[in-house]
Amino acid sequence: MDVICENWRLAMKTTRITLVGCICLLVSVGLSAAETGQVPAAAASDQTAQPVVSNPTLEPMSAHSYDPSGRRDPFVPVLQQLGLGAIDPSLPPLQRVGLTEMNLIAVVWGAYGNTAMVQTPDGNGYSVRRGTRIGPNNGVVSAVSEKGIVVQERFTDVYGNKQEREYVKLLHPKEGAE
Repeated sequence: MDVICENWRLAMKTTRITLVGCICLLVSVGLSAAETGQVPAAAASDQTAQPVVSNPTLEPMSAHSYDPSGRRDPFVPVLQQLGLGAIDPSLPPLQRVGLTEMNLIAVVWGAYGNTAMVQTPDGNGYSVRRGTRIGPNNGVVSAVSEKGIVVQERFTDVYGNKQEREYVKLLHPKEGAE
C-alpha cells in the first residue's frame, strides 16, 4: 500500500511539473510570436481573425460635466447637515466623543483616589476622575473602580420625562460581548 501511495505521489508531482512546463512553453511561444509579429499556428488556421487597426479619426469622448447643486455632500454626516448632530467645537474633547467610541485603557489607584485613562478614537489619551464630565449627553463620572468606570447621564426621553442612565465601561470587557 505504501508503494502505491508513493508511486501516486511521484506521478502527481511529475504531472504537475509537466503541466507547469507546458504552460510556460505556451506563454513563451505566445510572447515571442507577439514580439516578432508572427501569428501562432492556432491563430493562423483561423481565417476569421483580423488585426485590430486603430482609427486616428475617432474623436475623443465628449466632456461630461457634473452639477452638484441641489444634492447633499456625501462626505458630510447626514445629522450634521440637518443640524441635529452638530458638535459644538467649544466643548472639551471628552464631551465631543460618545461613550461607546472611547476605550478604557487603564485604572490607577493611589493615595489621592482612583484615576482612569480613556482613549478617544483619534488616539489621544485623557485621565478621568470622579466628577469629570464625559460624553455628549452631559455624563459625569460617578465612580472609578479597579474594574472600570461608571458614568451617569441625565437626559430627557421622547415623552419629556427626565431620566438618568448609568453607563459602565469595564477595563476588560467580557469576551464575546461585542
